[in-house]
Amino acid sequence: MFRPRFSLILPALLLGLSVTAHGADTMPEIRAQLVPKRSTVLSSQIAAQISELPLREGDSFSEGQKLVAFDCGIQKARQAKANAQETATRKTYEVKSKLNTLNSIGVLEVETAAAEHAMAEAEQQMAREVASHCVVTAPFAGRMGPVDVKRFQSVAEGQKLLEILDPTELEAEMLVPSSWLKWLKPGFALEIGIEETGRKYPAKVARLSPRIDPVSQSIRVFAVIDGKFPELLPGMSGRAIVAAPN
Repeated sequence: MFRPRFSLILPALLLGLSVTAHGADTMPEIRAQLVPKRSTVLSSQIAAQISELPLREGDSFSEGQKLVAFDCGIQKARQAKANAQETATRKTYEVKSKLNTLNSIGVLEVETAAAEHAMAEAEQQMAREVASHCVVTAPFAGRMGPVDVKRFQSVAEGQKLLEILDPTELEAEMLVPSSWLKWLKPGFALEIGIEETGRKYPAKVARLSPRIDPVSQSIRVFAVIDGKFPELLPGMSGRAIVAAPN
């Protein structure tokens, strides 16, 4: 009659439980990608031809620097016309207001002149606003991303021109298990190991997404790189090294 050898089976079972328990305590590998805190896509606010495009992809620029300029001959002519109309209607209104005080004209004529002046002011403001978009300036200091247009190209209103970003302030974006919310809070310290540089960098959790993915039971987390590291660039990726509290 066969008898199971409990002396061999029991140690094997205990070994399996030990491996399982060790695997359960192992922190999952968390992938992280660097993204700029400030980046945007600049589009044309007017339909015109590009007259200046001084920078190329990778070039640095300062806040307020000119990135794109348009040939705005038509827009400036419309602004001059609107200014002239505003001046003419304003003077007409002033004259009719004085005549009204002398009872030389009726109230209706004064009100009509006032309405015409108000319309001229609105046209002037509209023309001024359009002309203000003849030059596209940088909203912040940074570097040029992909440029989608060329000099002397005619673009439509709303057409994408280029992308800009600030590579000096980076965040590490990652997905972590939602069960970590018990202890993972803003300010939590961790390290980000970047593959492209082969180095580890200190970071702190800045904010958490307000939504958990119900399928993967994960949540998006953003950590700020703690310090200035010129070698880091947006798009670099690696592994988040997280030490869970006991």
